[in-house]
Amino acid sequence: MRIRALASVLLSLALASAEAAPLPELKRSDVVFMYQASRQTYVDYGATVLAWGGTPTPESLAEAKGIKFFSSVGMVTEFNRYDERFPDTYQQGLCRDLDGKPYKVPWLTDHQHKGMPYWWCCTRQPLFRQYISERVEQTVKAGADGVHIDDHLGTAGSLWLGGCFCDRCVAEFRDYLKDLPAAQRPDVGDPGRFDYREVLRAWLAQNPGRTVQQHPLWPTWRTYQLRGAAQFMQELRALAARTAGHPVPMSANAGLLWGPHLNDYQALDFFSAEIEHHAAAKRFDDAPLLAYRLADAVGRPLTSTASGGDWAFIKEHNLPGLVQGWIALGYAAGGSLMAPVHQWCYTPQKGTHWYAGPKDKFAPLYQFVRHHRELFDDFHNYADVTVVFSQRTFDRKQARIATICANLLASAVSYRVAFGGDDVVDHPLRATDLNGTERLLVVEPKDFSPADQALLATLDKNRCAASLEDLLAHLTPAVRVDSPSALRVLPRVKPGAAVLHVLNWDYAPETDSVRPINVATLHLNLRALGVEGAREARVLSPSAPPRSVAIDRDTLALPDLGLWTVVELRRRQE
Repeated sequence: MRIRALASVLLSLALASAEAAPLPELKRSDVVFMYQASRQTYVDYGATVLAWGGTPTPESLAEAKGIKFFSSVGMVTEFNRYDERFPDTYQQGLCRDLDGKPYKVPWLTDHQHKGMPYWWCCTRQPLFRQYISERVEQTVKAGADGVHIDDHLGTAGSLWLGGCFCDRCVAEFRDYLKDLPAAQRPDVGDPGRFDYREVLRAWLAQNPGRTVQQHPLWPTWRTYQLRGAAQFMQELRALAARTAGHPVPMSANAGLLWGPHLNDYQALDFFSAEIEHHAAAKRFDDAPLLAYRLADAVGRPLTSTASGGDWAFIKEHNLPGLVQGWIALGYAAGGSLMAPVHQWCYTPQKGTHWYAGPKDKFAPLYQFVRHHRELFDDFHNYADVTVVFSQRTFDRKQARIATICANLLASAVSYRVAFGGDDVVDHPLRATDLNGTERLLVVEPKDFSPADQALLATLDKNRCAASLEDLLAHLTPAVRVDSPSALRVLPRVKPGAAVLHVLNWDYAPETDSVRPINVATLHLNLRALGVEGAREARVLSPSAPPRSVAIDRDTLALPDLGLWTVVELRRRQE
């Protein structure tokens, strides 16, 4: 009995520890596959992690031997399996609009099951919660190393569609309102008798041009749904751990640039997510870097893929060279792009289709990382400036934040993010978040919580730039760039060493490749980078053998720049 009791205590402690900090599941040099592949394909790319695998079988586990196997559970993509599990009662678990009708998953409108569309299912309904919970248990028992949750917001993911207003959602909203502190509770009369569905119906009838999202109580409803989604993810994490008898790592398809996808970051160990890469612009885009920096800000690594629309465009126009830039940016940012071997594509016209990435274009980049993993693992982002903003600002003005960060990157200013939470994302600012750089750019300070505003008020005003223009006028970055063409330089550091990822951003869509740069000059603040006294650099790229280049008076001239050049600097040893 004592042994059993001790084991229970140790498991409880382990689970509590897992909730407090993420499990270290991803290394910077990992090669992550999205979907399962053949053994030979894993070898060709140097795969180390499978992020969105199916339910493990002895055969699939054998094929992925030596690879961390994460099995995916879908909250909106598994209507067929849900119906097979509950064929007579499946309707109990469907999301409902204001008129009580179920609604489809918009990007699965071409999918059918027994003549039925793929209905969006409600993660508040007991029957569908049972289905998802059983899937997590089955996944863990089948031998998965971890669990991935696709469309992790569940019901809350359909807020933009105006849902869900099933009986369960409406009833639990009453309980939510009753539990709010009196000072935060909206004036709804008796919360126990309040019917938000009926209120909205009457309100919309008064003016047919209105939408539910314009109702004064909608922000409270939105918070209620998003908090419920985060709570369910915590329950699934705990369920996986109980099933396995030890903490089980979890990831989710959290589209960090799309709305409040950080709501449940505390239940996750990393993000394995779709990030918009804007392929249709036919140029390399700076926006994905913001997703990697947001992931850094909450202490969870990001391995990304592009959106279904991105992959459809790549397939239609045959642009693997554009994807090569995405791969380089992912690793330069300290994350990765999942190997584009078999990618989901979607357009309203074609529905779901698939892109098979050319191995000869992509595998060498991943093998380059694996062969030089010492230049990736243990390095962290060096930043010249910290961009400080809150979830509330990011919700309302995501485009403004993205523009600020893109302008910094285009000006050769490396940035980090300090991120303040709100009533949806539990992430208060810490003093250490603000101490990583001498200079800060605080965006919309009034949007922060009172506690975060109090912390910001303690900052030395001389550290805070009045505007982006003021910041750029008075900031000298650690790496200054002289180049005839566009470059992006992302420094990463660890004690006594620095690695500069130099990305040729001059993409030519007519050739689907970058225009070579004959020479670019980097002016280095070696002390700031922690490599004072360095006299030479080791220069590597996927397409050329390593070479040494002299540093002359803190200046480094780099010849013949292709897509991606990695510069290794070491502090001079006396």
